[in-house]
Amino acid sequence: MIRIENAGLASTVQDRGRSTHVLDGVPISGPADPVAFRAAQSLVGNTGEDAAIEVVGLPFSFRCDSSRVVAITGREVTVTVRDRVPSWTALFVRGGDLVHVRGTERSRYAYVAVSGGVITQAVLGSRSAYPRIGIGRVLNQADALPIGAARRSAEHAGATIAYSYDERIAAIAGPHLDWFDTADTAKFFGTAFTMSAQSDRQGARLDGVAITPKPGELVSCGVVTGAVQVPRGGQPIVALADHGTTGGYPIIATVIAADIGRVAQRAPGEPVLFYRVERDEARERWRGLERLLASA
Repeated sequence: MIRIENAGLASTVQDRGRSTHVLDGVPISGPADPVAFRAAQSLVGNTGEDAAIEVVGLPFSFRCDSSRVVAITGREVTVTVRDRVPSWTALFVRGGDLVHVRGTERSRYAYVAVSGGVITQAVLGSRSAYPRIGIGRVLNQADALPIGAARRSAEHAGATIAYSYDERIAAIAGPHLDWFDTADTAKFFGTAFTMSAQSDRQGARLDGVAITPKPGELVSCGVVTGAVQVPRGGQPIVALADHGTTGGYPIIATVIAADIGRVAQRAPGEPVLFYRVERDEARERWRGLERLLASA
């Protein structure tokens, strides 16, 4: 079991999400920062089917009943097990040891992975929680969650993954570029926005220069994670893990998969600057991340 001592503010269990029910209107969910999530899972030897804890609102602390390899990732997180130990690293933690995870004012999402994975009840083929629609729940102090058989032992401790949260975010233009004039498209890719305090797992809301769609009504269409929708007010919204499966606002750009976490991890008031890339560069960025994650 993994026993929660301090649950943070809105921490949940997440796996890679429930993509098989998108056509039924069920959001995919999964981690807000897929790279940090996958890095933590890779470091402890878990597979893509396993679940980990997404921490929202540090500090967070826990114990495991048995000795385990664990990994904690995220933006500007620090880890203490008796003494301070590195994040983004496979750590061997003895049974009963208290693990503290702390952050800074810029720490939005952290991930706690335990070798063997967290085994909560699957709903619609996934353990990802989405409390807003009644799937799973927010974790509480004193929760005890079952974990699977360990896949790695003490000899695997010390593996590490290096990753940084750059300010610039890569995005592919469109698919609704014809709804924006050239000047507004240039503003979107050339002007820094500011992360709004109203952002959450559904979407990153951006304050700053207004991007005005052309008049008219867009027929509702499917929305993917990373889609940058522009409502009538002109302030873009980047679709994140819990986004709705359809939308009726024009999409000026789509953040590439490799940079979704960099958007999600921006703290309120921080700048967000997009730059334009094409599909080939987006694919190569993701291949590079796959190689990085496989190196743990």
